[in-house]
Amino acid sequence: MEPPGGWGSPPRRPAPKADILTLVLYLTFLGSSCYAPALPSCKEDEYPVGSECCPKCGPGFHVRQACGEQTGTVCEPCSPGTYIAHFNGLSKCLQCQMCDPAMGLRTSRNCSTTANALCGCSPGHFCIIQDGDHCAACRAYATSSPGQRVQKGGTESQDTLCQNCPPGTFSSNGTLEECQHGNKCSKWLVTEAGPGTSSSRWVWWLLSGSLIVIVIVGLIILRLIICVKRRKSRGDVVKVIVSVQRKRQEAEGEAIVTEAVQAPPDITTVAVEETEPAFTGRS
Repeated sequence: MEPPGGWGSPPRRPAPKADILTLVLYLTFLGSSCYAPALPSCKEDEYPVGSECCPKCGPGFHVRQACGEQTGTVCEPCSPGTYIAHFNGLSKCLQCQMCDPAMGLRTSRNCSTTANALCGCSPGHFCIIQDGDHCAACRAYATSSPGQRVQKGGTESQDTLCQNCPPGTFSSNGTLEECQHGNKCSKWLVTEAGPGTSSSRWVWWLLSGSLIVIVIVGLIILRLIICVKRRKSRGDVVKVIVSVQRKRQEAEGEAIVTEAVQAPPDITTVAVEETEPAFTGRS
């Protein structure tokens, strides 16, 4: 027999799985928190060690041995190249940072046991990663291209600002603060071989420079020729003087010989008297 209407079992409803899972997780967390050790509430100048609080070490010191029931915290000074800037419960001091010149950095403040080193930018560089007073990385200033001028020089925190030269001016290397005016060809013996640009003057500047070089070289060569001729002429004059003196000496020598030949001999006249022979009549 079928049960009369309204007497049958009520339809089954699905169990609230989500609510049961949430309840299980809550109970699990509550049970685990009961067994977790609670951290002690320490003062500002203390640090937790297990369930106790120990005094912190001062700046420039680190914890060598934690405090005990009858002893305080044993602190030790930081070694060279390390530091701690605040009261602490650290077992080791922090390593000082290095300023790498390869990254454009320089040391602006040396490291001590109570303060880390500070880095700045080397000359010709600006900082691209700033951390308070410390710079972590620097970059070289940008170089203005030919045809540009330096509108604003670089600083330790800003790059060089470049600007294009206006029409009628030029900058050959990009290091000038003001662009120069390009002069047109207006002098004699000069012709315009090409118009000026923002990075070069008219070509007559190059021609005039070459002309100056040629003139200087010509003057040097002319000076050398004059010196050679002067030396040669001096040598010829000396030769003439020596020849004249030699001829004069030869003439004086010939005159002396001629006078010696033409002079009368020095003869002494002696009077002689002839007598008769003594034995004339004996013959």
